Amino acid sequence: MNLLFTSNKNYLFHIIEVLSSIRTHNNCHLDVYIISNDIKTDDFNVYKNILSDMSFVTMSIDESLFKKGRTSSRYPLDIYYRLFASFFLPEDMDRILYLDPDIAVIGDLNELYNMPFNDKMFIGASHLSSFLLWFNQLKNGTKKDHLYINTGVILMNLELMRKSVKIEDISDIIKKKRWVMTLPDQDVLNILYGDKISLVSKFKYNLADRDIRKYNLFHKNKIDLEWIKKNTVIIHYYGRNKPWKKSYKGILNAFYVNMKEKDC
Repeated sequence: MNLLFTSNKNYLFHIIEVLSSIRTHNNCHLDVYIISNDIKTDDFNVYKNILSDMSFVTMSIDESLFKKGRTSSRYPLDIYYRLFASFFLPEDMDRILYLDPDIAVIGDLNELYNMPFNDKMFIGASHLSSFLLWFNQLKNGTKKDHLYINTGVILMNLELMRKSVKIEDISDIIKKKRWVMTLPDQDVLNILYGDKISLVSKFKYNLADRDIRKYNLFHKNKIDLEWIKKNTVIIHYYGRNKPWKKSYKGILNAFYVNMKEKDC
């Protein structure tokens, strides 16, 4: 299974936690690729006991490609790296699963990883209501057939990306739309490739506490920890609500605590 991360050293330990959670629930060799300008392959030697049966490749990137990209402390340059994955990965690789470092895998990834692309470039989950989807299409100037996915978990069709993704297209969109983009990397993907997306369930492959709160507000059959254990594969602590912070609110921290205990 090919896995991709794009991050910096500040999140290295969280990448280790994600990989450890994957190993717990998936019995396969993991080829791990990391696009970063400060994480090196040697940095993983400290975690050899945790990361057995995995291979690692780190790649740096020319940050001048993103000089017009909108960034902040919350959205650093790293967020754009995944859009250029096909330029750096081996030419004979046909697919890879991109993961943010703020997730926990609590189930088998094989069904997601082996899904057919059916001429689509990306497979992921959306957290938007129909109104917010319409609003983003209006804001970004896209057509109704353009879907909008959370970019924290994406199965990438590298073959199609090599044919379709162009640095100049991404640079032009960042330059033209930078002041209307609220989530820059997600907006860029929506604008350029929104018609090349297949959707999967957020409750199975991209579950967050806010999804649980919204669902439980309107449904009699509530989502609880037992339901999550039976139905969810990937938990995503996206936004500011991180389980390693004292300010965290929600029920999903139970899975993060369990993941940390197994790491220890």
